[in-house]
Amino acid sequence: MAWYWPEIHDEGSAENAVKPAVGVSGFVAVVSGTIAILSIYYQKPVLGFTGWSLVDALVFVLITWRIAKMSRAWAVVGLIMYLLEVGFNLGTGKPGSLGVLTIVFILTYVGALRGTFAYHKFRKLRVSLESPPSVTTSQFPEQPSSP
Repeated sequence: MAWYWPEIHDEGSAENAVKPAVGVSGFVAVVSGTIAILSIYYQKPVLGFTGWSLVDALVFVLITWRIAKMSRAWAVVGLIMYLLEVGFNLGTGKPGSLGVLTIVFILTYVGALRGTFAYHKFRKLRVSLESPPSVTTSQFPEQPSSP
């Protein structure tokens, strides 16, 4: 299928569906961090970002790390954080708030959601198939002994 809606049929394809969101999160962290540092250096907002954007960059570093570890919760957090940022940028009238890149980034986060949830589903299935439930003697009724 296409990059924007990858087919997920096993653990490997689920991991591959998550990789773009890891890249996007890292990109957002680096760009936000760089602009925040520049705004601190120049002691004025740069492209509408202040030094407080450094906190945002650190959150996206955390999101990058956790999504790379296949965390379902952090995939949700990543999508929500990105949507909140887009909404904030639209609300404050920052130029370029909604464009093709924004849509691409949202689709990668949706792919991460699909990938992380599918990964855990396939992993649980694989583990259950590899290790059948153990049988204990208490599960069987006593057999009478023969004389």
